Amino acid sequence: MRELILILHIVTSVVACILTGIILIRAIGGLLGKFKLTKWEVQLPFIATMLLYLQFILGTILFVMYMIEFASGEMNVYQNQMVKGRFWAVEHFILMVFTLVISHIGWIFAKSNHTPKLIFKKNFLYFGIACAMIMISMAMNIIRYAI
Repeated sequence: MRELILILHIVTSVVACILTGIILIRAIGGLLGKFKLTKWEVQLPFIATMLLYLQFILGTILFVMYMIEFASGEMNVYQNQMVKGRFWAVEHFILMVFTLVISHIGWIFAKSNHTPKLIFKKNFLYFGIACAMIMISMAMNIIRYAI
């Protein structure tokens, strides 16, 4: 069960990162006058935010499972790795909650503004930050588990 949730969490994270990257590219193109405002400038932020909510739910389940394993002593690894792992779980969880908040604010601005330039600016700012945070989190995960 845990492996399935972890795989879904990873897939959701990668898709959310790609989608926020697309939003960022479209925002840059819109600010440079290469793209016209379409319905996608509001729908893509909504989809990205919903993916981040799904990622949050899956991540919360994984976090709880991890903490239960850690508290029950089921983890049979070196003490240093256990402390490092527990710190990473909390750090990653907080980073992704902040990413979700930033994304949600960006989506609210995208749907409430009617000026194309302002929508592109808000998408660039908020989803640029969200994309960077997701990429940082994914890079930290890769470094943590690959090394």
